[in-house]
Amino acid sequence: MANLVKKPAQILGNAASAVTTAATSTVSAGLQATVDVGKKLLNPFNVADDIISHNIISIHDSQAVRHDVDSLYNVVSNIVRSSTNITNSLDLKQVKSVDLVEDKVPQSGFKPSYNMLKEIACQMTCHPFNATDIHGSVVGVLEKLKSYTWDAKAVIALSAFALDFGETWRLSLMQATNKKENALELHIFKLGEEEDAKKTKEKANADLISTLVDRTLQLIDGIIKLEKLIANKAYSSKDVPALFKAPRDLYTYWAILGLMACANQMSHLEWNIKSEIVGRIKLVLTQLNADLEEIKLQIDLLNDFTWRLNVFQTPSGILELLKALIFPKDFKQLDIIFDATTKKLVKLDELKTKNLLLFISGLDNIEDEIWALKPIHDSITKEKDKKDYKIVWVPVVENWTNEAKEKFEHLKSLMPWYVVQYLSLVKGYKPLQEEWNYTGKPIVVVTNPRGEVINKNALHLIFVWGISAFPFRREDEERVSQHWNWLWNEVFKINADIQKWVSQENKYVFLYGGTDITLTQRYGNLVETIRNDPLIKQTDTYIEHFNLAKVDITTQTKFWLNITNSFLSKIQKLDFNLDSTLKDIQTLLSMKTEKGWALVSKGENVLVLGYNELIAGVLEGFESWKKNVVEFQGFDIAFKDYYDRVSAGVPLHCLHFELNNIRSGVPTNMSCPNQSCGRKMEIESVNYKCCHGMHSDQATQNGEIVDAAVTKTKLFGTP
Repeated sequence: MANLVKKPAQILGNAASAVTTAATSTVSAGLQATVDVGKKLLNPFNVADDIISHNIISIHDSQAVRHDVDSLYNVVSNIVRSSTNITNSLDLKQVKSVDLVEDKVPQSGFKPSYNMLKEIACQMTCHPFNATDIHGSVVGVLEKLKSYTWDAKAVIALSAFALDFGETWRLSLMQATNKKENALELHIFKLGEEEDAKKTKEKANADLISTLVDRTLQLIDGIIKLEKLIANKAYSSKDVPALFKAPRDLYTYWAILGLMACANQMSHLEWNIKSEIVGRIKLVLTQLNADLEEIKLQIDLLNDFTWRLNVFQTPSGILELLKALIFPKDFKQLDIIFDATTKKLVKLDELKTKNLLLFISGLDNIEDEIWALKPIHDSITKEKDKKDYKIVWVPVVENWTNEAKEKFEHLKSLMPWYVVQYLSLVKGYKPLQEEWNYTGKPIVVVTNPRGEVINKNALHLIFVWGISAFPFRREDEERVSQHWNWLWNEVFKINADIQKWVSQENKYVFLYGGTDITLTQRYGNLVETIRNDPLIKQTDTYIEHFNLAKVDITTQTKFWLNITNSFLSKIQKLDFNLDSTLKDIQTLLSMKTEKGWALVSKGENVLVLGYNELIAGVLEGFESWKKNVVEFQGFDIAFKDYYDRVSAGVPLHCLHFELNNIRSGVPTNMSCPNQSCGRKMEIESVNYKCCHGMHSDQATQNGEIVDAAVTKTKLFGTP
């Protein structure tokens, strides 16, 4: 026998409260007055659902204890259905074959009292039944069942209905089969000795009543399904919103009303009222079935997402990871990988033993990424020690129009690597966003044959270092970017002479730039004066300088873009705020918008990186500290000593930097790179750009929620 469930159905309570709030908020003051005055006289056929809901939700206990209603429902519904078959027969002695439930279901632990059932049965049959009275009758039943959940209300009402409706079936069946009543039937159909056991029902309108009974039973069955899903507590309103929006109160209301119409079949209930009820129950049942379908769809989507997310987090192999990323769960056509070498489609198994660089992107503006990946492809194709590495392009396209397909074919022709030829939005799009921070901008995810992610986005690393950072692990980034390699790697691209200068350990290099070209030229003049000073020459101090502000704008743009890529690559580490190299990159990025800045190094070792006030102060004060070059036995010591003294007298500079056209996953908690400050940087502004549904981030503009991705972030460090 099933046990009574004694835990409060908290989720059910929350859902009911939500329905109450929603219904209350939608009813106007005038409408409210009408409801209060005519609560019992309300005509359910010509009022809105929210008025009915407002009338009945107040007589429901949202903390009602849940019962096991299944067994009772199975028994009673079987009785009612069988009764319908019998009453539709011309000869009651010819009992139709029915399935007995006594051997199929456990005895129910849920047994409403016989007196309650009789009271409700009387409420159904003894009260007037017309358009103006029926609402009051339904409310009367609901008031008696206030402390029960919605499914229990419906099943108890069905049991009360079956007391009279199932009587003929019980007596006829007992006579025809000599079957003994089981305990549950005795509880439901315990009849007084004075009752007339041979009473039969009037058969008028049998077909109409049969239809109404069938639809009402379907309605109750759906209510039970809804309550089970809510009581399960496995689903939240966020994951399965349709479950908590389904109006169980209204469904229960119409189920009880339908039972009342059936119970009054022998009365003077007019045909047109019955027909109207049958039509309304049909509409309610249609809506319930639509709700159940939507709930099933949302649960299936949730289960699918959960499976894919688990695979992303703990894959059993690269093939499983690719299936979870790209295909439907039951997808069988696995020869869907285009091999650019053979120009043929190959099976997914081709990749099961490979380390993969998954190039994931849309179709727009990815030419630079293709250009950056081609040298990587050339290297891993030609070098034996890299032969187990392959590049695979996974296009992420929401709407595969003819134009999109043409663009795909064009881009595919530019790629010498594998391409996923699946012209539908990848099924793992949501976990792709959540686990790999994909927002529509290209990323390169590095995985091993076990499907484990080595690097969630190596694209920034590839842009900056190319094949030098192979195989693009986090430790490879540490290796190539140690000390100031990240800077020299970019500066050497601008001018080959700089590489010669920094390769000489005893040579000092001044690199400077800024938005004020006149100011940077002054830096050059001051440095030239210092390098030509007799004292400096006497000490065999060799100085070179280069003005980055004088190179063309395209070169400058590429320089700052790659410095930004270095930054974006670094912040993917969980402990990025502890990375000293990252602080140096942040500091240089903060110089991008300064009027003037300079970096001074001895060989590859950077001495200082400072902004206008400090650098100008040190260079202009050369006469004050040049004697220290001899006294301190070194230009670097004398320069740094004076720099520190000037720095102590200058107010701490507010550092800020802008990150343009980046993904939205940039951390908001970032410390000031200045070691003497170290405070949390403030975000000054975040700009949003709509990319037509390809991003999951949401922002508000003019009170409206729009899909958006962060494209411009300003971070400020204040003293």
